[in-house]
Amino acid sequence: MATLHENTLKFNQKMTVTNTGGNLSTDAGLILVKEFLHSIGFEQLMEKELHFQDSRLSPTHSNETILEQLIFQLIAGYDTDASANILRHDPFFQQMLEKSTL
Repeated sequence: MATLHENTLKFNQKMTVTNTGGNLSTDAGLILVKEFLHSIGFEQLMEKELHFQDSRLSPTHSNETILEQLIFQLIAGYDTDASANILRHDPFFQQMLEKSTL
């Protein structure tokens, strides 16, 4: 069986997955989900196939970005609005979604 020693992620070249021990986020498995979605072109698929009627005047985040955050939030088991508010300040989620604020 192969062991993962170090792997640079394609969706974010600044992030690396390693198997060297140390601190680990309980949500670290989402990195692999993000990598899979990136490999199948999920972001481009969302932009091409999803069309939102959006009446916001000056949105900070695109609807696609909000949907992506919701998908990760649900996969991780955070299914309430209170969880979403907590995750807004989670450095792991911010880095994974490549946002300084959520």
